[in-house]
Amino acid sequence: MLPDEEDLAVSNIMTKKVAVADAKDTVQKVAMLMRAKNIRGVPIVQNDKIVGILTDKDIVSKVVAENKSPREITAEEIMSPKIITVEPDNSIMDVAKLMSANNVGRIPVVDKKSNLVGIVTETDITKIAPGLIDVLYAHDEIENVAPPAKSRHTTIEGRCENCGQFYDDLVEIDGEWLCRSCSEDKTVVGTEKK
Repeated sequence: MLPDEEDLAVSNIMTKKVAVADAKDTVQKVAMLMRAKNIRGVPIVQNDKIVGILTDKDIVSKVVAENKSPREITAEEIMSPKIITVEPDNSIMDVAKLMSANNVGRIPVVDKKSNLVGIVTETDITKIAPGLIDVLYAHDEIENVAPPAKSRHTTIEGRCENCGQFYDDLVEIDGEWLCRSCSEDKTVVGTEKK
């Protein structure tokens, strides 16, 4: 008897040969990789560790829309430092909830030693379990049933989206992952103190 689609482990559907880019690569180089592999996002690594994700949306909103040169901007300057990972034995239902709660379309899969072993996307999930499409796109409803480790008080490791420094305790403030110092510079209405 086969397990329910929702109970399948991520290892059954993830892409195992993951295209990655180095943090020092130019945005142009990363965009060319994404085009060649026909992917919308790529994990960014530095010293063999994942330090962020760079998506086509990041390139459009942070380079193209700002009229910056993709030959002069590096991946680490515009990547999303918010690093959400799952392990190969996580269920696709849990991963779908995590994607929805964090508004992401892809999540790197790491082993117990934090080595990158794959990546899973919304497309991977909907191909095997089309019924989960409602879970993936139900951001408001899922917020209350998302895994507790990803609540508003969660800290993650990555680069502060304001100062660019690497920290192991970033907090989410108004949709940005900030270090403690930068988060204290935000007022209640979300503008920086002068």
